[in-house]
Amino acid sequence: MTPSARAAEAASRPSVVRQAGPAGSLMIVETNHAIPLVYVVVAARGGSSTDPHHRDGLTNLAAELARRGAGGRTRAQIDEALDALGATLDVETDPDSVRFVGQVLARNLDRFLAILGDIVVRPQLGAAELERTRREIEAQIDESRNDDQTLCTRFFTKNLYGDHPYGHAPDGSRADLENMTADEVAAHFRRQFAGRNLIFAASGDVEPAALAAELGRAFAGLREGPAEKQPALRVPVPATGWRIQLVDKPDRQQAQIMFGHAGPPASDPDLVPLEVALAAFGGHGMTSTLMDEVRTKRGLAYGAYLSLSERRGAGAISGWVFSGNEKVVATLKLVLKLYLSFMEKGLDPARVETFKAFVAGSYASEIDVPEHRLDARVGAELAGLPPDFVDTYADRVRAVTPAEVNAAIAKHVHARDLAITMVATASVMKKLLVQAKIKDTAIDVVGFEQD
Repeated sequence: MTPSARAAEAASRPSVVRQAGPAGSLMIVETNHAIPLVYVVVAARGGSSTDPHHRDGLTNLAAELARRGAGGRTRAQIDEALDALGATLDVETDPDSVRFVGQVLARNLDRFLAILGDIVVRPQLGAAELERTRREIEAQIDESRNDDQTLCTRFFTKNLYGDHPYGHAPDGSRADLENMTADEVAAHFRRQFAGRNLIFAASGDVEPAALAAELGRAFAGLREGPAEKQPALRVPVPATGWRIQLVDKPDRQQAQIMFGHAGPPASDPDLVPLEVALAAFGGHGMTSTLMDEVRTKRGLAYGAYLSLSERRGAGAISGWVFSGNEKVVATLKLVLKLYLSFMEKGLDPARVETFKAFVAGSYASEIDVPEHRLDARVGAELAGLPPDFVDTYADRVRAVTPAEVNAAIAKHVHARDLAITMVATASVMKKLLVQAKIKDTAIDVVGFEQD
């Protein structure tokens, strides 16, 4: 795309307004009248990383409970009211935030925000509904164990981060959920959903002034809370060498494999150069190193990717491959060899230029969807990135030099010190690994139902 075409594209984008919201919060609005819908996000900073010790899942449980009864309505009545408005409303929890996310017909926005205001400001948080909500979340945790990729991600995250606040699953564990009381759940929710800790964001058929007025009415009584920044997150203890965590699941004919290590926080100056580098090595393009070498040339795996999560604290540089049992050892050895070579040799200038264009183009396509763009804006704010980061990201990518990319690889890629997690049948896979000269003492077997 030429500079003039990029300028024209930027000029055609809807304008974005950032201003103060209710009770010391931040409001972000992108107006677009093309479709009579409004996409809404109310995000509390902190997320599951604020869960106290032995209270994994507290943030998620509190938000789910609030969603199930507020302002004199039961859960069923809230659902019925949302259906009548043509609206959706879900809870999303990750390490850096917990969010209420939904969309509604523009003509019904005021009534939708009234329901959302009740949930945030006037939740019931009762003991009886707590028990039902707890059981539902536990059932979801049990169900997630049936999906091997989800299971692998859950164990890998703990394997990589250990006891770091990012190391526990946002939905928690059965043991911790069982011990939570209604009083502590309510207290935690009120701490997180205080005005100074909140971001109100909307995109679509809405004007900033109108939204500000409607938020003021719907969230009347919202407590400001303390004007404190989120505490700094410590650096996770890095892996030493290569150890394989083998998650034992019966009757697996394939294995899910994840490998990686902690990376920089999103605010690190190397973020964009590193993302270009990792796209070249393991991005979703078919010409990335992993896809080309592992799948296209050798047919060892069904897929192979690597990426960096953008977090306020240390992100995870994580790779994933999925292979049949008979190919697992060859796949793992090749992946580790390729990652070592990537760390040691870096990228030549031509490949950097190719993937700069790929990353910039892919990003532009991704955020062309208004909901995705709003999610990206909220995510950037939560991660401590500049206010214009989403709108200038493609230009930042294009400005990266090969020297900056290779410096980022040298500083942030640690291919000799990796957390490695596999979901497979241990009686089969451990034997294959040992036969391939991997020391028995370098393999840790854990049960797939273990929290």
